[in-house]
Amino acid sequence: MPIEAGTHKFGPENATLSVRTGRTGAAAKAGHNLLIRVTAWEATLEVGEDPAQTSIVLDADATSLRVRDGTGGMQALGDDDKASIQETIDEEVLKRMDIEFRSTSVETAADGSRMSVQGELTLVGETCPIAFDLMVGDDGELGASAVLKQSDWGITPYSALFGALKVADEVVIDAVSQPAERLELSDVLRAPAVDSGVSSFYWGLVFFLYLLFGMVAVGVSTDTALPLALVAWFLIFLFIRERGGGSDQSL
Repeated sequence: MPIEAGTHKFGPENATLSVRTGRTGAAAKAGHNLLIRVTAWEATLEVGEDPAQTSIVLDADATSLRVRDGTGGMQALGDDDKASIQETIDEEVLKRMDIEFRSTSVETAADGSRMSVQGELTLVGETCPIAFDLMVGDDGELGASAVLKQSDWGITPYSALFGALKVADEVVIDAVSQPAERLELSDVLRAPAVDSGVSSFYWGLVFFLYLLFGMVAVGVSTDTALPLALVAWFLIFLFIRERGGGSDQSL
């Protein structure tokens, strides 16, 4: 499905930008394959009426990379391990320098299902050419994947154990958007927010009816059961209203 002409904005609120790393070396089994998310970035896709006018730009905060998962290794990654990796990325790998991508050519397939993108990526102050395909799904989802060599940008892949364990030179960059109409499962299942005064009224009503009919069922006269149930309703109403939480409570 072709993308509509116009300006399309992307970022962490409607897409994911990820880095996947591998491991190599004699002690590779001791390391982890990492899934790292970029948590602060923005991209703009300008689609022109003339396909030749289409362009893509992306800017990312190099200090926003966060380890989300690590597979393999002798033991699972802990929070301290993830924090240590983040510090290494900031101080030794990306050196807190801005990440930028600017397209130089975007060619759209006749059916609009793919865009072949060429451009320049800037890492640690070095700018090198890079190419990838931007795929367009039937539901409007966009996805792209690119493989880059750290050494092409003058980055020395991280190593440990005197070089016996290394991060592979090639890393994979993935970007995936979410269609505007897609809802997260948690959004679908989440009950609507209800004001505490309204919820306490209904809870009190439920207990009022339960107590009233319960007392009548065991032989208590209506004249006695009704005022007792009303008092209980009032007390339950006050209790839930005061102790049940604020207006953002959900049933």
